Amino acid sequence: MQNSNMIKELSKAIEELYGVETNGVIEILFEEGVISKTSIRNYLIRKYFDDCLKENNAELIKYIFLDISENYDISVRQAQRVVYDYMKTK
Repeated sequence: MQNSNMIKELSKAIEELYGVETNGVIEILFEEGVISKTSIRNYLIRKYFDDCLKENNAELIKYIFLDISENYDISVRQAQRVVYDYMKTK
């Protein structure tokens, strides 16, 4: 997923949570190096995984990781590590 798509996706998620348009702010933070591509990607991956579980798609977890792998151009194992390693620390 390209940087601009990730920024739009993150902005959409923030807007859904808080009702505030943040696209410009996120772009500035990203350009200034305050937030990284990896942190945005990892947040969006975890959010997508959580949203799928809330929709009762738990029986299709392997397909969720395949979707993540395709969308973010990472391996399935890397997608699993992003989700599961985060869950271990929380």
